[in-house]
Amino acid sequence: MAKAYESGVVQQMRALQAWRAAASHYPHVVDESLESLVRAMLALSAEYLASPTPELQKEVSEEAHELGRAALRQIDIDLAVQIYRDELVDAITASLPADEYSAQGVLSLSNLLSDAFCRAYAETLRLTIRHQRMESMSNELRIAKGIQERLVPKEAPKVEGFDFAGRLIPALEVGGDYWSIRDHPNESIVTVKLADVSGHGIAAATLVAAVKFISGGYFQSAKTPSWVMEQTNRMLTLETPTEVLVSMVYGWIYTKTREISIVNAGHDPVFICSPEEFTDVPPTGPALGLGEASYGETKLQLKPNDILFFCSDGITEAGRGSPFGVARLKRLIAENRRLTAHELADIVIDKVMDYAGQPHDDVSLVIVKVTEDAVVEE
Repeated sequence: MAKAYESGVVQQMRALQAWRAAASHYPHVVDESLESLVRAMLALSAEYLASPTPELQKEVSEEAHELGRAALRQIDIDLAVQIYRDELVDAITASLPADEYSAQGVLSLSNLLSDAFCRAYAETLRLTIRHQRMESMSNELRIAKGIQERLVPKEAPKVEGFDFAGRLIPALEVGGDYWSIRDHPNESIVTVKLADVSGHGIAAATLVAAVKFISGGYFQSAKTPSWVMEQTNRMLTLETPTEVLVSMVYGWIYTKTREISIVNAGHDPVFICSPEEFTDVPPTGPALGLGEASYGETKLQLKPNDILFFCSDGITEAGRGSPFGVARLKRLIAENRRLTAHELADIVIDKVMDYAGQPHDDVSLVIVKVTEDAVVEE
């Protein structure tokens, strides 16, 4: 037994020396950690060649798999196979007696190494593809977030008699929320809008850009907000996939009279909170992108201390179990109605975040508060 063990050790040493001599031609790709795995591989190979049991066969296969994975982290498959399979098998062959039994053992060992390297290479490819896919998704999200950030106004306009605020908190996966409050002093009109695009990523962010520029571009030649919505819907129906929908609320505030005309394209919630009651503004037409459609308008007279509020479903549907909901939202606004529009917007966002944690959908809102010093022209 001692002689057999000694013979196995001598065989390993001869094989290691032969392998080192061959590997010396690749000094930049063989390090100590890989040589340590080669030593372990040689020790197992010697046992396997002496007694090729199923248990040792499994151990050899696992050790070869680990060697293959380690090698492929540093070099390509062709070089890894050449150094850690072909040169290794040649070194083991050179350390053995030239007989049929040894030849059969080496052939079996070579097959085990080949199979293990194939599995290691397949795993490496899967990991590489997954990494590239994740990197691609990460780049897409960065681009989409950049688009989204550039589309949203940096601040709301200051208009006498009104207090405006808008917020957008993107989810981890970028969606397609967008808000806008724009003053048109020559027409004495402030346009307010909020859009919620179905879908995520660059496609949704790009569609948000289309909604922004299409609806904004039609304003100058429009006589009513419903006409703007109809033209926007027509363009989206023609140019976007049918599975992509946009719910949107769009209004014109006539600053001299404090009247507002609201077009609601399948959006909820939209309401006015007055000191006495809440007034819901129901949809006046379908979501955009479904097909040709006509849109009606809801005309309302705003009074001092009225609060016009609309938001995306990222607020009302937020929650780990039961959603935040419209009723809770209305109570929150009623309890804090004396705050400024910006303070009220921050309160709503804070409460939703406290309730739901990290949002799974974009959170956006628009608040229009009529101040007590508003002057109405008769």
